[in-house]
Amino acid sequence: MSYHERGYHRVNRIVTTLFEGRTVAKGVTTEIVYALAYVTVTVPNLNFIEEVLNIQWHTDPPIDYVDVGNKDISGNVVGITVSGTAGGTTLTLEVIAIGV
Repeated sequence: MSYHERGYHRVNRIVTTLFEGRTVAKGVTTEIVYALAYVTVTVPNLNFIEEVLNIQWHTDPPIDYVDVGNKDISGNVVGITVSGTAGGTTLTLEVIAIGV
């Protein structure tokens, strides 16, 4: 069974720890959204997010284009505005961030 078939890509986890002590970690959330939504993702392995390194989205049913707009960081929570989804779409949002 592959990495994706087992679902490991959709769990909160520590990606790596850097020599100076900072941590790169991933937070994942799944929500049912409509045309425009404000989605929050908590990165539980971090106490404070310095910067968001990457944002990935997956939709069910599949949608060709989703616009990820404004991004706000507060502590270990990232808030992101998402538009372009149809009503009742299941959105899985993955955030990779660096912090302590």
